[in-house]
Amino acid sequence: MSRNTLLQLIAAVITIAVLAGIHQGAGWFLNRMSLDFTLGMLFGMFLVLAVWIYEDRKARRSRAIGDISPAEQKSARHSIDL
Repeated sequence: MSRNTLLQLIAAVITIAVLAGIHQGAGWFLNRMSLDFTLGMLFGMFLVLAVWIYEDRKARRSRAIGDISPAEQKSARHSIDL
């Protein structure tokens, strides 16, 4: 077995263990919270995701049309600011 294959297998095992831990922790946390809190958190996450997708599409559309000035073409910087 090559060194790269071994490292990939180790990384996969570590990733699975971390995801399982996050799953258990999130389940424990959400079981301790009320239903109102959980629904509010899910709604807030959905709202943030919807605004992010809307702004990203708006930025891509204006970039495709060519409405953005060269100073505003730093899309990575705008994504980080968002």
